[in-house]
Amino acid sequence: MRKQETERIISEYFQEEARRVPVPSDLKAGIDRRIQLAGRSRKMKLFSAKKIVIAAAAVALLGSITAVAAGHIATSESHSSVLDQVEDYGKIDSVRQEVGFDFPSLESFSNGFAFQYALPIDGSDYDEDGNVLGVYKTVGLSYSDGTQDVNIYINELSAASESDSDADEPSAVRPVWSGEKAGIPMTVTQTVYKFVPPDYELTEEDLQLQASGDVVFSYGSDEVITKTSYSCMFDYDGLSYDIMGFDLTLQPEALADMAAELIAAGK
Repeated sequence: MRKQETERIISEYFQEEARRVPVPSDLKAGIDRRIQLAGRSRKMKLFSAKKIVIAAAAVALLGSITAVAAGHIATSESHSSVLDQVEDYGKIDSVRQEVGFDFPSLESFSNGFAFQYALPIDGSDYDEDGNVLGVYKTVGLSYSDGTQDVNIYINELSAASESDSDADEPSAVRPVWSGEKAGIPMTVTQTVYKFVPPDYELTEEDLQLQASGDVVFSYGSDEVITKTSYSCMFDYDGLSYDIMGFDLTLQPEALADMAAELIAAGK
């Protein structure tokens, strides 16, 4: 069951606006929060990774901005092919060639998490009028300790514009650890997600949880599932990193330790 869920982390095709296609939890969570966080800024023209890290260190799939139009992110689309999935660590350079940038990787971490596969991901952001705000390449790396999974998303930083976020707006993204690893400021956050089918109607309790920011509701799953995500997101040396997993038994700082180990591998 766990392996099947992991293998669906990157779906063949996903378009958040449609909200009809079942998608893996962590990829859907990332795109949902990408839109949610970007929407908080009234002045934002492009998604700013650094601002999001400072504000909430949320999950996001970021990348090189190659087409720009004024407006807010209303829809994010991300897609990949299982045919591009690389399970042989010795062939990971083919993924580097596909995404067009170099990135650090490990065959295994000191805490026992071992490489499962790497996958190139294509993404696009659109405003409410359908104008392309940005297109980007992301690499997804999946690791497992045999009982749980940690997924790493890496992309090149974009020349994003500065933005101001609404500090008073409730957020389900809660910091659970902050500190410095490998000389890099990092924050690990926790977010509770309730994945629901497209035709799901929010209950009164759901509406209260949504209004308070205690839970993020995400449409598109086959059944109602509640999960807690943990994410460590940071920027380093021209790349944006997100290390995350659902319902982890690891201590939050362990994700930051994995981040530091990954950075050291690239030096």
